[in-house]
Amino acid sequence: MKEFDYCRPTTVEEVCRISGELNEPVKVLAGGTDLLIRMKQKVFKPAKIVSLRDVPGLTTIDYSADEGLTIGAMALLSTIETSKEILNTYPAVAEAAATVGSLQVRNRATIGGNICNAAPSADMLPILIAYDAVALVTNGKTERSVALSDFFIGPGKTVLENGEILISVNLPARSNSSFGMYIKSFRSALDLAVVGVGVVADFQPGQDTCRKLKLVLGAVGPTPISVLKAEKLAEGQKLDDQLIEQIAQLASDESRPISDIRATASYRKSLVAISTRRALEAARVWSQKGGNQ
Repeated sequence: MKEFDYCRPTTVEEVCRISGELNEPVKVLAGGTDLLIRMKQKVFKPAKIVSLRDVPGLTTIDYSADEGLTIGAMALLSTIETSKEILNTYPAVAEAAATVGSLQVRNRATIGGNICNAAPSADMLPILIAYDAVALVTNGKTERSVALSDFFIGPGKTVLENGEILISVNLPARSNSSFGMYIKSFRSALDLAVVGVGVVADFQPGQDTCRKLKLVLGAVGPTPISVLKAEKLAEGQKLDDQLIEQIAQLASDESRPISDIRATASYRKSLVAISTRRALEAARVWSQKGGNQ
């Protein structure tokens, strides 16, 4: 591993100033579960590492019925996995966090790192986008909000500008009649997702009519894929077997997977349909029972 300078600033402003320096390559360090590995592999060769560890206020998890959920960028995935606030309000987010690696990894990995790493297989992205999450970023002077669905521009690439960092991810207030689920398909325990499917379905209160559907696919394209045709098709409809099958097929058709060491493209497409079908069937059962999330 190449030698580098290690900085531990104590303010967001200082982090942004140092990370925005153009005279040498700089990387921002959150949990380091991906960055350090890539440095050992000599994929990244930064001259300077800027740690977020000593910056206060980035680990906070706040929820209110009116404002929704705010998760600080440095919140650990293990904390998200076990947070009572998240389990009681957005349980699918906690479930997605629980699928990432091992407990040892989740005790180091952060939600900000999972997002900003922008890996196509990142487990948190499909369900966060399905919940209409918004990223709050800053350059140390001003802040701006970016819909997470617009945050990614390619594998490992985001809309973050030089000197900008992610502060938090914010999920809007959810309806009591909404159901969320994340399904991860993988080869073996601790593996990266072969396919990830995030579903959030909002139903007419006390009915099984779907008012709104969000369906987001991971690991089957360079960035997460929102299946807009399927979302439109489900509006105002009951999730019967025929509609579920149509949506599952649309999701498979919209996916753009590649073949690699973990799975072929055709296998991934079949998994997209299967996982979408499973999630929608679970949503239907939930709505018919009157909802309990």
